[in-house]
Amino acid sequence: MSASSSRPFPHRLLRGLMATLAWLTLCGHVQAAYPDRPISLIVPFNTGTTPDIISRLLADAVSRDIGQPVVVMNRVGASGIIGTQAVVNAPADGYTIGYANVATLAINQSLYKSLPYDADRQLAPVAWTGSVQNVLAVRSSLGVKDVAGLIELARKQPGQLTVASGGNGTTGHLSAEMFKAMAGVSIMHVPYKGGVEADLAVLRGEVDMVFENITSIAPHLKGDKLVPLAVTGSVRDSRLPQLPTLAETGLPDYRAVAWTGYVAPAGWTRRSWTSSMPRSTRPWRRPPSCSSSRPRPTTSTPAPARTCSTWPVRNARSGPT
Repeated sequence: MSASSSRPFPHRLLRGLMATLAWLTLCGHVQAAYPDRPISLIVPFNTGTTPDIISRLLADAVSRDIGQPVVVMNRVGASGIIGTQAVVNAPADGYTIGYANVATLAINQSLYKSLPYDADRQLAPVAWTGSVQNVLAVRSSLGVKDVAGLIELARKQPGQLTVASGGNGTTGHLSAEMFKAMAGVSIMHVPYKGGVEADLAVLRGEVDMVFENITSIAPHLKGDKLVPLAVTGSVRDSRLPQLPTLAETGLPDYRAVAWTGYVAPAGWTRRSWTSSMPRSTRPWRRPPSCSSSRPRPTTSTPAPARTCSTWPVRNARSGPT
């Protein structure tokens, strides 16, 4: 994962996010008046989470530009499986796009013995939009001030400390499991329905710690109930520059990032850019054909592979998990 830009998160990603849906708009199943009705953007995670936040930024911006509503629909549950299946089951007509990430497209395929869909066969990768790291934060009443202190406490109390996540197989869950393995500690995992519920559980003191997406947890760090200890990526994040990486704290091989993107139902038609589209879409991207151009990624990580499940092979290193 490359070093974070010094620009605020919404401004840094908005251009790439707008290009994502704009690209689908330009290349989808285009009719003379397309789009002539609302476009659905399915997010398989809770409101208030990073997927929801960035998708709503995208939806608002593109809605104003194309003159049609882009409606965000949160289809939550089963570690993103429910929302992803909703995208799979939608018509391939250019009116449905879905948020996807390493959990929904890669982790779930390894975690679950069977899924109600085949990501490679039934989903088309539209665009990869970037990657984001997690923050390790503990409840302030735990009395821990740094990672070394947390590891020491966990070793003194094996199996007694708890870590929350937004569900089995989420990046927060796997970040915690990798931490436990590398630090040689035993910490009980407590899965919740989503990241919001996991964050609230730590804020209420029900669990001791959480590995949570930096965008989702940042507002909670302004109070005095949580103590952030480290970030999970390979470099520090400009939004919380005082936080070391876990690699800096004594776990040199630790690196966990979540890559994100957007998908559409397989079978949506890739077509050349057409002058029938609104003029305001032209500054975003002017590809000679969809097959030869994609929205530019928002970090320097290599471009995604052509099938959904192979994105993490090129864009994220899973580590010993």
